[in-house]
Amino acid sequence: MKSDARGSRGLARKRHHLVRLALLTLGWGLLCLGFIGGLLPGIPGWPFGVAGAMIVYVESRWVQRKVRRFRHRHPKLDQLWMRARQWIRERKRARRQNGAQATK
Repeated sequence: MKSDARGSRGLARKRHHLVRLALLTLGWGLLCLGFIGGLLPGIPGWPFGVAGAMIVYVESRWVQRKVRRFRHRHPKLDQLWMRARQWIRERKRARRQNGAQATK
């Protein structure tokens, strides 16, 4: 069994190199489509941009490093992001609890 000297690839699990290449191509293509859709009237670009950004973030160590560096350089934005994530989690938890109580 081969051991990888560099360790894990970050967020993504180990995939076949062709699958990873296909996912990266899809992600960057969706990002480009989202950008074009943002410039052209009548085409909603944000769904494509968000989907592409999520795929590229999970698959690309380079993008992960850039995001980590950005968050380190801008701690106030990072704190705001973390507070927003916490608020969303609490809201989901409250909705689940309310839904479970309503079905009883």
